[in-house]
Amino acid sequence: MNPWLDQTVVCIFVRCPAPGRVKTRLARDLGNEAACDLYRAMVADLIANVRACGMPLFLYHDGQDVTGLPSEWIEAAATVIRQQGESLGERMSAAFEDAFTAGAGGVILTGSDIPGMDAMLLRSAQTAIEQHAVVFAPALDGGYCLVAAKKDRFDDIIFQNIPWSTPRVLEMTLAACTTHGLSYQTLEPRRDIDTLDDLSAYCHNPSTAAPATNAWLASKGLLPSHR
Repeated sequence: MNPWLDQTVVCIFVRCPAPGRVKTRLARDLGNEAACDLYRAMVADLIANVRACGMPLFLYHDGQDVTGLPSEWIEAAATVIRQQGESLGERMSAAFEDAFTAGAGGVILTGSDIPGMDAMLLRSAQTAIEQHAVVFAPALDGGYCLVAAKKDRFDDIIFQNIPWSTPRVLEMTLAACTTHGLSYQTLEPRRDIDTLDDLSAYCHNPSTAAPATNAWLASKGLLPSHR
């Protein structure tokens, strides 16, 4: 019997955590090893928050196989799958379709560099997709860090013709929802950590739901409350 049949699952896009491969913009300031360690901490916190929700975790990785993934990530996941597609939109659409094909009734998709992605926000998304065709948690850079939908209302038009990696991602996506008659809800925004400025802003308002991230930052003397 399928253990996640008709359930809402949380899909996380992760990169294999190798120095020089993850958080490359941060690595220019922190160094490759430190940026990789920070990334591992952020993923650990996100996985812990998914566990706190009780929803199955689908882990989508960017490697050829799972050999580069930490064993604790693999053990926490209901399934581990390689990302498919060239553009970000193609990869997100494929993840939704894959999870629905596997039996999921709803999908919450998030990135892995958002230490503020707490269990409360994930549960809010799970509730909101009962009333809306698509749900987003905005990112503070003009994009979004979470997108969710139920199987019977999913439409991959939200991933088409979007200028990825620009400040207009959310604006254009919401416009597509309106054009195609898809009701949507936006949740509280969260900050993804791509640059040193992002990290500095986070350190001045850290999330209580990210103990591993905060501990790493404190060990480096980066959190004001720990200086």
